[in-house]
Amino acid sequence: MMRVLWIFIVFVLVHPVSAQQSTFTMPIGYAVNIHSITQEKMEYAKSLGIDYIELSNIGSLLDKDLVLKYDEEYWSSKIDTISQILQNSGISVWSIHMPFSQQLDLSTLDEEARLRVIQAHLQVLKVLKRLHPQIILFHPSYYLELNERDARINQLVKSVKELHESIAEDNMIMVVENMLGPTLTIGNRERPLLRTVEECVLVFNRFPIDVGLAVDMCHIAHPELLIHEFGTRVKTLHVSDGNGKAETHYLPCTNQGENNWNLIFSALEDINYNGVFMYECKYSDEKDLVDCYEILLNNYKQSMSNK
Repeated sequence: MMRVLWIFIVFVLVHPVSAQQSTFTMPIGYAVNIHSITQEKMEYAKSLGIDYIELSNIGSLLDKDLVLKYDEEYWSSKIDTISQILQNSGISVWSIHMPFSQQLDLSTLDEEARLRVIQAHLQVLKVLKRLHPQIILFHPSYYLELNERDARINQLVKSVKELHESIAEDNMIMVVENMLGPTLTIGNRERPLLRTVEECVLVFNRFPIDVGLAVDMCHIAHPELLIHEFGTRVKTLHVSDGNGKAETHYLPCTNQGENNWNLIFSALEDINYNGVFMYECKYSDEKDLVDCYEILLNNYKQSMSNK
């Protein structure tokens, strides 16, 4: 018995890293154009280990007057088809990236226009909620005119509260995404809202508490700081590489961006993030996304075991 105990003690002393080993992991997802969903594409993604998608290009559902194109029968058939494809392939809709443009700005100062934007979003949600998304993601604003930021924040807060009420009733989670903003102004305009950690905190303090943050890792330098600041309020991710200065959306493993992925994974583990590793980036093949995730995760776990 003493010999067995001695062998155990020696093993622990020689292998002290076991206490540092991370078991953290996340399911993988990626953004897919709603018009690109096919049985073949989804089955291929699933075969690689991708379990979730985010529906994108949702603005294409609306006409220039912000009214749904086509009639109710068309959308019923369209959603039934998508639903059947996803069910057959075993892929689930994690999130819907709601439409965004200058015309679809939740922060617009024109109150009549703001109400039209709200109604447009509600029309889209009525159609797409049949796909049972967990997350409904919004941009906070388009570019702003100079010196109207405070007024735009007030309008955004109003819009978020109105949309949140409907989204919560359907047991979905509303999130708002941080936006690119290395400088306040660009040309003769101001950057969109939520461009810094500080502004995100300021504005989110005025949102309903269960409105979450979507962390876009290409929109801000050192996204791990934003993750730590918001903690469990981080509900989803937009994964890509960059430097917070441009809409690069690089695949992380190409080493074209400047994100520190070990720090990002550490931050996500620290806050007990239990959402999807949702890619929104350039790629050639879905296999690249899965391979890259495995590289990032293994690098992180190795860094933890070396501490």
